[in-house]
Amino acid sequence: MIGVIFFFKTLKNPDNFIRLFLASIIIGPGIKIAGYPLIDEYWVIMLLFGLFMRKIIQPTLINGTINQKKFSAHEVAFIFLTLYFLFQSFRGGLWLEDIRMFRWIIFFIIIGISFFVVSNQSNSINPDQVTKFIIYSSTIYFLLYYLSGFIYELITGMSKFDLQDDFVAGSSVATFPVLIYLIALINFSQRKQYGGISFFLILSFIIVSWTVVYYDSRSAIFTILGVLGLNFLIQILNRNKKVMSQIFLVILFFVVFQIWSFNISDSKRSFTSFLPFDEELYITIPENLNSESDRSRILAPKTAFTFVTKKISTTFFGYGWYMNRYEMIEPIREMRKNESMFNLDLSKKKPYQSSGIIALLVDTGFVGLFLFLVNLLYGFFEILKTSNKIKYIIGIAYLSIVLWSFVGTITPVLLFYFWVMPNNPIILMLEKKR
Repeated sequence: MIGVIFFFKTLKNPDNFIRLFLASIIIGPGIKIAGYPLIDEYWVIMLLFGLFMRKIIQPTLINGTINQKKFSAHEVAFIFLTLYFLFQSFRGGLWLEDIRMFRWIIFFIIIGISFFVVSNQSNSINPDQVTKFIIYSSTIYFLLYYLSGFIYELITGMSKFDLQDDFVAGSSVATFPVLIYLIALINFSQRKQYGGISFFLILSFIIVSWTVVYYDSRSAIFTILGVLGLNFLIQILNRNKKVMSQIFLVILFFVVFQIWSFNISDSKRSFTSFLPFDEELYITIPENLNSESDRSRILAPKTAFTFVTKKISTTFFGYGWYMNRYEMIEPIREMRKNESMFNLDLSKKKPYQSSGIIALLVDTGFVGLFLFLVNLLYGFFEILKTSNKIKYIIGIAYLSIVLWSFVGTITPVLLFYFWVMPNNPIILMLEKKR
């Protein structure tokens, strides 16, 4: 139903595309249909179909025309990345002989077409509007994500985590949009015309913070602490008058965490367990990172590296898209056995859920990994070229997607690829140098 609405909204006014596009790639990652994260793909397809129909019905009224210009180095790199991953999708489909692999061919075609559409509209996009819409979309998304778990627990008496895999993504994937939300939040709050933190931003931040704490998403909690802490330190060093708003956000997050942890949650987890120092303020690994699952997350990429480099062909080109789910079953079993870890129930019917970095390495080899990192670095340098006062903080937050790649299965999410796209959502919300 929502996809149909998106179609008619874009058909009626092409200017709606970028706003609905942002909503699609932010809200979509957390929702699953029969275990597959398809919502963001479906919504973006409907938006592109709306633009296509608009072009057929009223070609002269399309907002802007396709610019005839030379591609930048970043655009060339992204085109190579899209074509290479498209090739790997064909390759993986041939190996698996599974018609469902056609989904990934469509997936990367969507990415390629969206890249051209967004690039064509980028000059007419208002950075303030992009920032606001990212905040609105993220707030709505996290509210819905929280309510889905809360209502499920209220009605069934079962755990909210029972919804994962079939209806919602795991918390390390579902909370991934918190990264783009934080970038938009600090970007919005430092603008002179907005005068700091408004009531809506406070309410929005409470909703997002409450949700990530409710789902006990350590990835999101560490991200919030890291980005806000870094922003706070930079604002102090720059003697920015708006440093009080940064202090307020840190305190607000602390309060939200304490209320949930000690009054509602059964975990009784201490806030200090997330901090990178002990009671005597000596730097140490956070207590929260000391578990078998965390050992596995550290050792799994090493296992994947050893496995993929056994042959020259797989070292450079991998095994083909989606093959990691099956190729990594035996190496992971062996690794966990050698480390005396709990044995995972893995089979062709229940394949291994790889993190983003493992999926890229095993499926596409070092060529695919190199192309992704090159596009990421191009995006980072584009951020540094803007006139934004906090571009270095945003740049560091932008690069932290690498850390998320070690934790979550984020390769099936469109936002993961649009993150490194030329004129990606982060770049669109920053003021360009005149």
